[in-house]
Amino acid sequence: MTEPENNPFEFQGPKADASGIDWKRAIHIVQRYFWIVLLFGAGGISLAFVSTKRQTPLFRTQATVIISSQLPSYLGSQLKNSISDITEDYWHEKRYLETQYEIIKSTQLALFTAQRMKPQNVFRLLRTPQFSQREPTPFELQRAAAIIRTSIQVVPRAESRIVGIMAVSSDPFMAMTIANDVAESYIEENLKRRLSSTKSASTWLDKQLGILRDKLDSSEKQLYKFKLDNKIVDISLDQHLKTVSAVILNRTMQVEKYATELLLIETKINMFRKLRKKDPSIDAAGDFLHSTTMATLRTTYYDVLGKLQALKVDLLERNPLVLKQEKIVELSQKNIRNELQLMDRTIAAEYSAAVANLGTMKKWLEDSRKEALALGKVEIEYKKLARERDETAKLYELVLARLKETGLAEELKTNNIRMLDPAIQPRVPFKPVLVLNLALGLALGLFLGCCIMVLLYYLDNTLKSQEEVEQYLRASFLGHIPLMPHHHINTPEYDLFIFNHPRSSIAESVRSIRTNIMFMSPDKRIKTLVVTSASPLEGKTTLSSYLAISMAMSGEKTLLVDADMRKPRIHKVFSMKPQHGFSSLIVGKSTFEEAIAETHVPNLYVLPCGPIPPNPAELQQSEHFDELFEQLSQRFDRIVFDSPPVGLVADPAIIGQKVDGVIVVTRFGQTTRHMLKNAFMVLSKVKINILGGIMNYVDEKRWGQRSYYFKGGKKGRYGYYYQSNYGYYSEEDPEGDPRDPEGKAPEEKEKSSKAKRRGGSGDGEGSSGRS
Repeated sequence: MTEPENNPFEFQGPKADASGIDWKRAIHIVQRYFWIVLLFGAGGISLAFVSTKRQTPLFRTQATVIISSQLPSYLGSQLKNSISDITEDYWHEKRYLETQYEIIKSTQLALFTAQRMKPQNVFRLLRTPQFSQREPTPFELQRAAAIIRTSIQVVPRAESRIVGIMAVSSDPFMAMTIANDVAESYIEENLKRRLSSTKSASTWLDKQLGILRDKLDSSEKQLYKFKLDNKIVDISLDQHLKTVSAVILNRTMQVEKYATELLLIETKINMFRKLRKKDPSIDAAGDFLHSTTMATLRTTYYDVLGKLQALKVDLLERNPLVLKQEKIVELSQKNIRNELQLMDRTIAAEYSAAVANLGTMKKWLEDSRKEALALGKVEIEYKKLARERDETAKLYELVLARLKETGLAEELKTNNIRMLDPAIQPRVPFKPVLVLNLALGLALGLFLGCCIMVLLYYLDNTLKSQEEVEQYLRASFLGHIPLMPHHHINTPEYDLFIFNHPRSSIAESVRSIRTNIMFMSPDKRIKTLVVTSASPLEGKTTLSSYLAISMAMSGEKTLLVDADMRKPRIHKVFSMKPQHGFSSLIVGKSTFEEAIAETHVPNLYVLPCGPIPPNPAELQQSEHFDELFEQLSQRFDRIVFDSPPVGLVADPAIIGQKVDGVIVVTRFGQTTRHMLKNAFMVLSKVKINILGGIMNYVDEKRWGQRSYYFKGGKKGRYGYYYQSNYGYYSEEDPEGDPRDPEGKAPEEKEKSSKAKRRGGSGDGEGSSGRS
């Protein structure tokens, strides 16, 4: 749900872009308070310079060493560290170097370095050179080690094994000494540690070698005993296994051969017996076996049978020759039968022999397989014993080789760390760096100055543009008043400047404002108006005088009324000491001729305040005031009322209901948005016609170029009072010049006013005080 746009009491902030920053106001803040940034920058440089000069100079130098993860291979590539086989992979190298960095920075190495140092260097490091003739105590060595440890930095070089050992000290000689002593201590300690490890390894390897020698002898004896028990002393077990495997293969082939022969014989017997016939003459079994004897007998049979048939043709059946030939034929048939029986028995015998051979060969094959299985078990035990013997022998040879290599390495005293470049004594300190500290101080100062400017941006809520006046006053912007030239400030003609300089930019601005006021209501002529402000010190009295002078100079009979019955100042503008004025006219104690004074400005008349009443608001609300207002309207063409600030008293709201319009004066860079908003709320509640707003004390050089301007100068530069309080019945004159027309300073004027009250002497202001 959105707020109604015509809500007169709605507070709206300054216009900003999508980022929430009002760039015009930000530019103004930068222009106005840039000196703060410069001040903080100069302060930062000063503090940096002082702190740099007070710091102790520090010197640094470094000794470089080369760290290799492997020992030099003087006796061949097989001679390496006896503790661990170091691989050359990247991650192992990285972990090894990181470990060495920590060793260099360790407390133990620092203590070892302190112990190696000369006593005079130790006491110089402890800043007690008077004790350099004696040996340092353990406690002093501990202190020196702590100093050394805090002074050392490890600086590895990228993509190399070169490592810098950097020492930092306020003494350049001690920086060099610490760096070189730490590097030498590190190399010496590493060699001691390696030799100690090598000696320990030699002792352990010698002990292990004796254990392995005994174990190897025991393995040899167990293997020999196993060969004797299994009768494999003459030949090797592998040869025996090969022989058994060959026998199994041969007997397997024989079994297959005999099985095939048995199948063929069985087939032959079955076919022979299937072909057998009762009549031998037509029996084909003999021909199946391709027997020559059977072929001869069958030929003889057919010859004898042919002779018998021939005899039967020629002779009778009972002929002896026929009978004889028949017997010969029977005998031939019998021979054929006997031959077939013999062939049958022969084939049966062959079948029985084949079955027997096959059974025998299968038995031999099974025996060979059993022998092979037995040899397999023996082979397992034999290989186990042989493997133990071989492993023990290999380990024995390895330990023996390592023992020899360790002894050689111990004799050579090789080291994988060596010095590359020793440290040299530095000539100039590296810290503090004056230029760098000055730059940092400047940067910090500028940063703090910018932070303060950002804070001022968010805390500054004063008006600096036409848009802001229109936004918070909800009325038109009538114009602006430029800055007064410097040589006219604090002069008696200050409030009459446009009369004495009618062609000045200030006079032009006032005439422009006058024209805007005249043309604001073409149907109804604006005859009476009130000039007020949101707060004190905004120049409303000066602007009232300027507007009245401008209207009078245009040929209209104009009356300037000092309606500020608490702090009147119009009489000072025109150098008057009146006894009568606006207040005495209201109560009827004076006439128009006594109260109204004609000025040296043509057509301009002034009605001063007169005696200051104790109840200004009640006078302005009385019927006498209404009658006086009507009479003044009939006598003059234009009437300008100079009233007090609307944000402090109700006088402008009372008079504003009677006049044609009210003009609100704001001061550039001083009037706040909240003050102007409160002024609008006060005037709008009683439905007063707000003609518009005017911005005072604006730098004309920047007006029109941008909406924000520098105020410039110190307080009072523009002829305005430097006092900021506006109170009832105050003796100060908040809207006067720092020096009044009589040339008195504010303090002198205050003393004079008090003296007058005590002595009873009276000028216009004194009589006002007595009333």
